[in-house]
Amino acid sequence: MIRMAEVCDASDYRDLIENLEAESDFLLFGKGERKSTIEQVEGLIQKVEKEENSTIFLSELNGEVIGHVTVFGGGAPRILHTASVITGVLKEFHGQGSAKELFLRLFEWAEEKGVIRLELTVMVHNERAVHFYEGMGFEKEGVKRQSLIVSGRPVDEYVMAKILV
Repeated sequence: MIRMAEVCDASDYRDLIENLEAESDFLLFGKGERKSTIEQVEGLIQKVEKEENSTIFLSELNGEVIGHVTVFGGGAPRILHTASVITGVLKEFHGQGSAKELFLRLFEWAEEKGVIRLELTVMVHNERAVHFYEGMGFEKEGVKRQSLIVSGRPVDEYVMAKILV
């Protein structure tokens, strides 16, 4: 089931993010690097709820939050139509359609809100994610060279986007 996050989901959302970061080196933060309190996460959810072009979708299975798509819309008038996407699904649930369901809901939401450009970054060596994003209609627009340092080594990222009109 895909649904919008609410303030009461702050603990589950924080736990999901921490679990994703613990099991993957493909995210901005590594295991234990993010120090978010429940109050901070509640504040983030409240902020996103107030913004017309931002949202958080959660994927739930048997009452457990297993994935998310977090979307931050542009704040300036000239980029209100643009939103940045952050996503993740727990490894245990890869290949079961949760990510696809999250993105299909994201596309519906974007259409409803007038968001026509969705963008994200992905490490170039994360071939599984790159292939998934391409399958969902995202295209590579460029490379951010050495944009991250992971385990002491520079990592490039693709900038990818999907235009919805």
